[in-house]
Amino acid sequence: MSMKTIKPKKIIKNKEAKKLFQILIQELEKENNLNDRTLMIVDNMVLLEQLKQEHMEDIKQRGVMELFKNGSQEMFRENKSVDKILKIVEQQRKLQAELKLTPASEKKVTEVVEVDDFEKF
Repeated sequence: MSMKTIKPKKIIKNKEAKKLFQILIQELEKENNLNDRTLMIVDNMVLLEQLKQEHMEDIKQRGVMELFKNGSQEMFRENKSVDKILKIVEQQRKLQAELKLTPASEKKVTEVVEVDDFEKF
């Protein structure tokens, strides 16, 4: 699979989500791990990124706390977008781990290299 032929799905309009798509594709190509299965995971991560950006925009507009009115009652409550962002980030982290593109994955590779260098002495 060549990166030039791979583009994000048409539903992806957000600039940050498109940027994430390119980064993930480049990393997977570098690791020689770009295939239909990993591309499906990338599509999911990018869709999550777009949703996350939409929730961040909502927080920018309405704030972390919002005024909630229920009849004569008025109270402040947490903007539901805050919790949704936390859930999205956690899901993205799981998908990233599945692609073996986490800092922990890199550390594991680095540790193996260091052990190999040590054994040369």
